Amino acid sequence: MMTMAAVRPDQIMKVLELTDSFNLHREAVLIPLETSEGTDVVALPDHRLRITIPGAQPFDEWLLELRAKLAKMDLSSFRH
Repeated sequence: MMTMAAVRPDQIMKVLELTDSFNLHREAVLIPLETSEGTDVVALPDHRLRITIPGAQPFDEWLLELRAKLAKMDLSSFRH
């Protein structure tokens, strides 16, 4: 079993910079403060987007994958 680690402030800022590039409202983005075993981007029923940072994958590699996932999603309800 993998131990969850804290998400670093610089990682949060990079995720927010990425979501900003998609014109997503920052209040619509939820980033758990602990890493997880997997990664997921989930549209929540309350019109927020939960983005979970994986602990096992290199962050910069994952960030590129996140960009690709977001590009494929309908993000209209999360925009300004």
